Amino acid sequence: MTTHRTPVPADANPADHVRAELRETLDALPVAVALLSVNGVICAVNREWERFIQPFAEVLDPQETGVSFLAGCERAAERGDAAALKVSDGLHLVLDGEQQNLTLEYPSEAGERWIRTRICRSDSGGLVITHVDITPQRLTQERVSFQASLLDAVGQSIISIDLQGRITYWNDASERMLGWSAGDAIGRHFADLALFDSGSRASTIIAQVSGGEPWAGEHWTKHRTGRRLSVYSTITPLYDKDGRVVAVIDVSTDTTETRRAQAEMRRLSSLVEFSNDAINGATLDGTITSWNSGAERIYGYSAKEAIGQSVLMLSPEERSGADEELRDHLRRGEPVIGQLVKGMRKDGSLLDISLTLSPMYDEVGRLVGSSAVARDVSEINRLRAISEMERDRLAAAQEMAHVGSVEWDALDDRVWRSDEYCRIHGLSVTAEGLRGPLLSAVHPDDRERVVEIWNELMAHGTSVDFTYRVEVPDGGIRWVYARATLERNGDGDPLKMLGTALDITERKLGEEALERLAYRDPLTGLANRALLAESIEQAIAECGERGTRVGVLFLDVDRFKVINDGLGHAAGDSLLVQLASRLLETVRPEDTLARFAGDEFVIVCADMSEDTAQKLAGRIRAGVQAPFVLLEREVFVDVSIGIAISSDVDTPESLLHNSDAAMYRAKVSGRNKAIVFDGAMHRRAELRLVVESELPRAIERDQLRVHYQPVMDVATGEPIGFEALLRWLHPEHGLIGPDSFIPVAEETGQIVPIGLWVLNQAIEQMQQWKADVAGAENWRISVNLSARQLQDPGLHAAVADAITTAGIEPVALVLEITESVLMDDADQSLKTLTRLRSLGIGIAVDDFGTGYSSLSYLKRFPVTSLKIDRSFTEGLGGSDVHAGPIVEAIAAMGRALGLRVVAEGVETSEQLSELSRMQVQFAQGYLWSPALPADRVPDWFAKHRARVFSSEFG
Repeated sequence: MTTHRTPVPADANPADHVRAELRETLDALPVAVALLSVNGVICAVNREWERFIQPFAEVLDPQETGVSFLAGCERAAERGDAAALKVSDGLHLVLDGEQQNLTLEYPSEAGERWIRTRICRSDSGGLVITHVDITPQRLTQERVSFQASLLDAVGQSIISIDLQGRITYWNDASERMLGWSAGDAIGRHFADLALFDSGSRASTIIAQVSGGEPWAGEHWTKHRTGRRLSVYSTITPLYDKDGRVVAVIDVSTDTTETRRAQAEMRRLSSLVEFSNDAINGATLDGTITSWNSGAERIYGYSAKEAIGQSVLMLSPEERSGADEELRDHLRRGEPVIGQLVKGMRKDGSLLDISLTLSPMYDEVGRLVGSSAVARDVSEINRLRAISEMERDRLAAAQEMAHVGSVEWDALDDRVWRSDEYCRIHGLSVTAEGLRGPLLSAVHPDDRERVVEIWNELMAHGTSVDFTYRVEVPDGGIRWVYARATLERNGDGDPLKMLGTALDITERKLGEEALERLAYRDPLTGLANRALLAESIEQAIAECGERGTRVGVLFLDVDRFKVINDGLGHAAGDSLLVQLASRLLETVRPEDTLARFAGDEFVIVCADMSEDTAQKLAGRIRAGVQAPFVLLEREVFVDVSIGIAISSDVDTPESLLHNSDAAMYRAKVSGRNKAIVFDGAMHRRAELRLVVESELPRAIERDQLRVHYQPVMDVATGEPIGFEALLRWLHPEHGLIGPDSFIPVAEETGQIVPIGLWVLNQAIEQMQQWKADVAGAENWRISVNLSARQLQDPGLHAAVADAITTAGIEPVALVLEITESVLMDDADQSLKTLTRLRSLGIGIAVDDFGTGYSSLSYLKRFPVTSLKIDRSFTEGLGGSDVHAGPIVEAIAAMGRALGLRVVAEGVETSEQLSELSRMQVQFAQGYLWSPALPADRVPDWFAKHRARVFSSEFG
């Protein structure tokens, strides 16, 4: 905005011109403004001031300059004008330097207007005064306050919100309901307090009401503590005197408890309705008022048939007297619990009922009826009758059974034994004899205890019962439960002992069987996890006393799932049983062999060193080499073994955890191995935890980095491109290699967004090099694809978008897929790769030779390059006699098929010479460079060219 300024005539007074400009500036302001001197005299006013009706105009004409505004205020104040007194005091506060800026709000003397006056100290020491008539705003606030005071009486939340969404009024009920005080809430936007569960819905409602259309309904809001509340709100517009909407009023009632009560009522109603018991209500005179589905099922009457009828129809006539007694209890307010009665169905048949009656009261405590819960116990009574009959039969059979009995005469120390008693103890059948033979039949480990029990009985007791073992002549062990009663004479001396003996061997065997179930694996018969934990704890304690170590070996069957899925669970179970048998042959008698879970086994060995543990692992691996016969088929399996040797601080849990971690390491290292746990595995486990929890945020935290390893032309020694290799620059763990986090990304699905990010970064970087680096015009960039990415239906579109966005030629991009990924779902891979190849990009088979190397799939798939796995390259130059022929065959096959062949992992000049001799076209490896950050590639390229030039022309 520009302000027109009139040029100053040459003969004009400059002071007049300045005053004119000041007046022009003041007149442009939309409020009444006056400038005062340090003495409170008016120096200048604007047009708004001249038009403004002052609150004490009859004492002072404030439109004139040169008049003391301060003196006029003081005169008005002296005659009792409250507005003048307030302004006068404010003027003195600012003039005396106690305040720099002061805002006053006050009514005029007659009270018909409200005025906001602002007093500010100017740079010259004087004052600037502004007046604004705020009567409309005050009237609006007063109306809101009046309405709110009315509604406060009924406890409803009242909130006023202006058209900008700011809260302008907040009553006490709002604070009680939502937890925010008026001081906390007023002035804040309603969205800051989460007054509506949905911000977009709230905006729509506010817009609707601002347009003059009220809204009412139920919605969710939040208490200050975060607790959700259900409220019913009525939101209406508030108009000014001109009929314009100036605010909206939200009147809300907390319906949370009502909702909860309704939900609880629905839950209770559901419980009643779907209970198996008959539940019904009735009036005091016995008229049925409610009837659930359980009642319909038990009695046969539908709700329509039963409601309004007498409860007498549910009882046989002969029960009328008993029913009257039950009703008497109810009339006295006494419940009836579990009364066994006869009930009658609709068809007239009788049933046994367990009846519970409860009195029902109205809201003032008057007894108005009863509720009845009836349970059909006919079947229970029938089974109870059968059980009692069987118990009587059993008692008769026990009475008739020949339970061993014995009698001892203390006077002549003679013993009488029944035949059954002799049989139980393995003694020859003799009716009478001495006590000696009996003690000799008791198991040696129990004899001392039996003698102590006998002596205690003789000295003080009258009866005793105890259990002991007996060695029978055939070498077996029999368990006996004995009970003895001693008769004494008047002096307390023993006279006679009567006893019985019961063979409880079968019961004991049953208990031992139960114990085996508790501590033994039911499939293999080995120790289970419960016994395993006890065994480790015991071994740690015993080895601690001897100063030796405990060894724990954790075994897992490699590719067990393949057998289980391919041959069925019965074959899998058979394999586990056979394996358990072989493992038992390899361990020592004192070792504990347990089945941990599924195809996992654990061996606990006391007094074990790392060397002896490795020897045991070797015996185990040798023991499983022979084929297992499953469903008349021979199957070969391997096991991966993790070994943990105890330290002074190890617990059973830590030893199992450490051996499990070592076993997992053995699996990921190629299976069929035995690895001893060390500190590095613990650190890897910690690192894996970090990876799993923090990898999803690595992109947004800018922690991922793409490094680039050059791919070289073997013949010319020049780079033909780079392979993009991902790294994770972690703030605590530093640079993390892909082997530590790519498998986790693959498992969790994070590899898809990460892979797309790498693709875009690599293509953009290559395009930048092509533009900025001389000699990079024909470079290609290779990017790896994972199995998850290959399955992603959006892969083709993502690659096409990345190429278009970067502006790179498609031929400059090569996507690398390993053989195993390629053949995991060959048909789908063929479709995906064919679509990708149609974009004009290259397709390379990575780690070629380690998986499904086959001419048939090379002919089917749109492959343009083969990458020889580094395991073959490392063997060139004599270390592996098989490596050379394999590499040479791959190179020849690639040439025959018109494919580019790249050797990975080249580290020595000897390997390079061999590759050159075999006519391998391209290679990469540390011989030239490790993977580099993008900003170091141009410098590396320049130095490489300099070395090449020096070697050729130096």
